[in-house]
Amino acid sequence: MQIRRLVKSGLSSFTVALPKDWIDRNKLNKGDFLYIDEKDNKISITTEPKKEKKEKKEFVLHVDGKSAKRIRREIRATYLDDYQTIYIKGTNLRPLIGEIKKDIQDLVSLEAIEESHDKVIARNFLDFTDVSIKLLIRRIDNITRAMMTDSIEYITNPSNDYDAAKIVVERDTDVNRLTFLMFKILKACIRDAEVCKKLGLTQLQVLQFWNLVFLIEKIADETKRIVRIIKLVHSNNIKVNKKELVALYKEIKAAYENIMKAYYKGDIVLSDEIYESKPMLLGQCDKYFQKNKILEVSEITGKFKSIISKTDDISKIIRYLN
Repeated sequence: MQIRRLVKSGLSSFTVALPKDWIDRNKLNKGDFLYIDEKDNKISITTEPKKEKKEKKEFVLHVDGKSAKRIRREIRATYLDDYQTIYIKGTNLRPLIGEIKKDIQDLVSLEAIEESHDKVIARNFLDFTDVSIKLLIRRIDNITRAMMTDSIEYITNPSNDYDAAKIVVERDTDVNRLTFLMFKILKACIRDAEVCKKLGLTQLQVLQFWNLVFLIEKIADETKRIVRIIKLVHSNNIKVNKKELVALYKEIKAAYENIMKAYYKGDIVLSDEIYESKPMLLGQCDKYFQKNKILEVSEITGKFKSIISKTDDISKIIRYLN
């Protein structure tokens, strides 16, 4: 038996030093979670929580009188809240079945397992332990880069055999699916420390990943909108300086790629360089618009500026959330 002295810490708490050999045997480090179980006049301290059967959460979503958009938001909310089974009920779902099933398919590991005229049952098959957060971020990033590459190519090479606008929109859907999956996992980490521990994440990393993925998804959204405007430019035969537009877009894409490089490498110097380039890139957007004063160019440069600002926000994550 070892004896430890109780030490007062702060105004309302006390601390007890734990034996170092026990810390070493359990390979514990600063910031790791310990679990305290109290019974009668005794407490036990363990590195694992008590094994409790996970509650199979169910949710009933009533859709009568709700628009398709409202239903979509509620399905996504229940998905993020980690309900295992979602019952979607209504007096007559037939006109909405197609939209509801698409909304379910747009969420990773959520599947419609039963449907009728007044009910759709969706089940969540996600196992958090099978997911790598860092690989998910890489996938979202790579898809976003591919969207930018396709939209740049589309400015000077609109091919009837390759609908770049359609491809970019489809890729944005993939970004959205993976983003909701990330949010689902990170929200579970915030609510349950055990999920956080299993995934090897700290609370600071959860905050960092949430903000990072949010910003990348917004950059993908702007890329999708840019390619739609470019499609209108082509279809309406609107005259713009395509060579300069491509050059400007490539600079913006390079800034995004470099900020992600800085993120992966933890390169503060490179991150600060991208941060300092923001005024120059914004100024180039204004100069391009001054040379091509039409509505479509105003909209495109507005989207460019949004991407530049979100790239700048990623630099802040690297600087302040590491």
